Amino acid sequence: MAKGLGVGPALIRASTAVNEQYERISSELGLTTQQARLLFILHRQPTNMLGLGSALRLTKSTMTGVIARMEASGLVVRVPDPGDRRNFVVTPTDLGADLAEDFEQRLRTEVRRMLNVLDPAERDTLATLLTKVIAAGED
Repeated sequence: MAKGLGVGPALIRASTAVNEQYERISSELGLTTQQARLLFILHRQPTNMLGLGSALRLTKSTMTGVIARMEASGLVVRVPDPGDRRNFVVTPTDLGADLAEDFEQRLRTEVRRMLNVLDPAERDTLATLLTKVIAAGED
């Protein structure tokens, strides 16, 4: 049990605990964490390779390889971007969408379980504080 941690170590431990669930669930679904994240993003909004690379902070060549492997596994399809023929829009297949939904549901369940130790007001306060931390990290 983590008691008396300072704010930095507590944030790191909480982040690690969520990441461990992310990795476990990805693995149980036969996905890498990168594939799970991509499917999660694409399931919400199919996008082009540039958008995906930016969201995942991957170079274009790395992104191309990841998408090629996912396409070969039947998780996504690439079609020419009607707005820019030099680019492709990546969309999950039915299998990819099903895995994305399953992943999201399982992760939500685990995060809710972890947050159940807090009352609603504490959860609201935590959300407000973490939003500030996230914004500072994105600057």
